[in-house]
Amino acid sequence: MIRISLGAEGLGSVRFAVSPLDSAKDLLYAFGRTPKVLSAEWRARAGEALAQERLGLLGVVGGGGPCGYAPDFLRPESQGFETSLDAALHRVVTTPPERIGYELGLAVNGHAWDPDSDRPSPRLLHRALERGEQYLAHRLADEMTQFWRAALAPSWPGIRARLEADVSARATDIAHHGLAATLNRLAPNLAWRDGELTVRLRPGSPHGLTLRADAVILVPSVFANQAIFCAGEPPGAPAPRTPLIVYPAAPADCLAPAGGARLIGATRARILAELGHPRSTAELAQRLYLSPATVSYHLQILHRAGLVTRRRHSHHVLYQRLKGTPGLGGDLI
Repeated sequence: MIRISLGAEGLGSVRFAVSPLDSAKDLLYAFGRTPKVLSAEWRARAGEALAQERLGLLGVVGGGGPCGYAPDFLRPESQGFETSLDAALHRVVTTPPERIGYELGLAVNGHAWDPDSDRPSPRLLHRALERGEQYLAHRLADEMTQFWRAALAPSWPGIRARLEADVSARATDIAHHGLAATLNRLAPNLAWRDGELTVRLRPGSPHGLTLRADAVILVPSVFANQAIFCAGEPPGAPAPRTPLIVYPAAPADCLAPAGGARLIGATRARILAELGHPRSTAELAQRLYLSPATVSYHLQILHRAGLVTRRRHSHHVLYQRLKGTPGLGGDLI
């Protein structure tokens, strides 16, 4: 069990974040630790990327050991809602060496690799460590870049749209029901009670932690089926981080006429409802009493998600709901 004591001030600093590197780490971890939660297509993509690009070290470090721990510096702390891939990779390679050493020490000395097991920690990791923490960080960043391009890049626009839709839905939920109620609905093994945010670990996990924190970062994932605790550690750890919890994003098939506004937000739901026929940004803005800039922003997200098509007609760009996507239906990835 992980227990995070927040208090009123810490609860007020709970925030959401998304990044392409987070999604890559989630896919890598799920493939190494709980492959059954992935579809056959995603298992194939991850396996082929690791094998064809020869990303052995990344598979060892990012996939999690028998007890589930994968070093957290491959998931750098987000400074805002969305962090670009390049910015996140820069933070990986500039991770303080003492932090890298601390996390890999946990991995090698039993936090990940069961000390009561006959299975040793991987030689590949030991050999990389012999060349120093900075070499290891740069090599892992390079391998993560290759993994991202091979496995995730083609699907990222749809994944990002689904993650953004999920966060929009949570924001609406917070406005209607409060943060505490929303936290209790994020994942079956995540709960807020008595001033603590608790994450129940998988049966048989030897780990447990109680800590105080001034904030928590919540990260939706299309590759998780329960809440996963990342970062956050006891007092005295070098370069301490804000606790981060990955939670499963709402299923894409929640997009339906009755529930679409709840998932993708009322504004995007209204825009989709108007797109049974081709319409321009200016026309939509006039019909919905919104600014053209606001409409354009939401149209770009819907287009990346594959929910609308666009084509140029004379001096205008016309958008229309994708054929075969009645109402608000359709899959985001």
